[in-house]
Amino acid sequence: MDFFFKPEFYNKLCSLYSHERIAKNIETLYQLEKPRGYSTFRASTDWCKEVLEKEGFSDVRRITHKADGETASFDFIMPQAWDLCGRSTLEIVEPVKEMIADTDIDTIYVSEYSAPTPVGGTTAELVDYADLDPANPDCKGKYVFHRGYLPAQHPLYNTLASAGCAGIVFSAFETTEHEPGKPTWTNGHGHIGWYHLKEDPVVPVFAVTPKKGIELLELLSKGKVVLHGEMNTKLYDGELYTLTATIPGKSEDEFALLGHLYEPFHSDDSQGFGVGVEVAVILKKLIDEGVLPQPERTLRLVFSMERYGFAAFFVNHDKKILAATSIDTMTCHGSDILNLGFSIVETPLSLPFFGDILFDELMNAFCPDVHWSFLPGTLSDDCWMSEKTVDIPTNWCLSKSFNEKSDYHHCSAAVFDAVQYEKLAKLVPMLATYTAIMICADREQFITLANELERTEAKRLETKKNLVAGHVAKGKLSKQDAAWKNKVAEMLYIGRMESFNRFYPGIVTPMLPSHWADNFINLLPERSLSAAEKRADSIRYRITSIGMPFSQTNVPTEERISWPESPELVWALLSPERTVLDAIRLQDAAWDITTSDEKIDYYLSYFSFLENYGYLAEV
Repeated sequence: MDFFFKPEFYNKLCSLYSHERIAKNIETLYQLEKPRGYSTFRASTDWCKEVLEKEGFSDVRRITHKADGETASFDFIMPQAWDLCGRSTLEIVEPVKEMIADTDIDTIYVSEYSAPTPVGGTTAELVDYADLDPANPDCKGKYVFHRGYLPAQHPLYNTLASAGCAGIVFSAFETTEHEPGKPTWTNGHGHIGWYHLKEDPVVPVFAVTPKKGIELLELLSKGKVVLHGEMNTKLYDGELYTLTATIPGKSEDEFALLGHLYEPFHSDDSQGFGVGVEVAVILKKLIDEGVLPQPERTLRLVFSMERYGFAAFFVNHDKKILAATSIDTMTCHGSDILNLGFSIVETPLSLPFFGDILFDELMNAFCPDVHWSFLPGTLSDDCWMSEKTVDIPTNWCLSKSFNEKSDYHHCSAAVFDAVQYEKLAKLVPMLATYTAIMICADREQFITLANELERTEAKRLETKKNLVAGHVAKGKLSKQDAAWKNKVAEMLYIGRMESFNRFYPGIVTPMLPSHWADNFINLLPERSLSAAEKRADSIRYRITSIGMPFSQTNVPTEERISWPESPELVWALLSPERTVLDAIRLQDAAWDITTSDEKIDYYLSYFSFLENYGYLAEV
């Protein structure tokens, strides 16, 4: 195992890393997808397939999936295909004349899956969403202006579309400080899951820059504002594609690198394709040269549509994927401007994985000057498969571009879109080292690694325990909350150690360290439970479906209910061994949040709804 941690090995990886190759791959894919729409995906994936074949990978395939708003994989209903067919514009016609959105300047002025206007466009009065009743908006035949990133107000789109508005105009004011002159792209219009379903009402959606958004509000404050919008788009039944390739191993068991396609930015996520290919190219060269042995396990590359394309791939994949890493916005300038740096999202509490500890060791060893941090595990984006019924523990590499003060996510300016190649030159060899261990380490090396990481994790467990005890002593944490914090630490420790057995069964028998004698674990609650808590504490569920609920595919169309898209860990923690309240408290402790009584009742209502349609059963 020392071989993988030697500076000489990391330096060899660095020497094989090619800035020219990765930059070319990222830029070419970006340019191919820049015109926006599913009609471009055939050409972009043609090129991606050529790259994978040229680099000599095995099992290079492009798999076709239906994009029709009806076909489901797991519980994800594939969105319909969508194209930007021609110039689309939005202009003020009263009280002044001014063009405020034009796809000839930037295609980001048009939102993904935006419906077309009638030929010649639509002229209509503008109203401010802030002046409307959110539940029953009076906006028929009018454009509605919304402040902020549209998907954050789920299910606003469906409500306005159902009310018959002429279209939505939004401005992401969160980017005002650094990029007041650039629009923000959005693709999350659904009221169930991310995207509207085939039977849902659809309307045109224009993005305007923060500067123009402020000017629109100023005009509205003085009187009537009329807009004319022309949206040349098309929604239709079409196709999208998954690309996959391998470096074969001695076993058909696989470790997967995932990168999503079909988003119109260098950073999100042409970068994912470029990084995944670069890691695999480097490792293949080392294997071909004999520096690395033939892998014990197969490396599987998968490039597809975020969430949906991966679901379509995994539901039909017949090999066992032991674990995966999702490559998503590895670098972007916004993360540095907001002092967030690079992040590695841990595997969630529902399926802990030793990769969390290994990433920590490798980052500290080889990237000490890179500002980075761990984020607690979720089931979001391309981590949703970290749920026991799917059983693929997945880490998520990304650079966040938003915090409580600002949000540069999906901004078309360099603040979000520019790739930081200097940082990639350090992170890609680190990820290649991690991947080499996952595919090449043999049984004895895994035993050595498990012993080393167990000692490291035991020290961290001691630190966590002392930190929790200190917070209790200072009155910053109740004993009840401390008990849940320590329970989470215990579950992560045991789960991470146990996960070594995914690769070689029986090499680890996880046991809590001898120092894990905690005074908080068995204490009774310090306060009485609320009515909502009592209800949650009286119910236990057994999950009876495969994969987390998302698009409500089991539910008749007319009976589906809006459920805000969110990476809720509670669902994945439901089991006959714990109450719903237990699952909620574990999520709270893992994410350092407090779930309100209102949210508890919301969970209970939603789980009861899902029970009626076979997703889970009360025990």
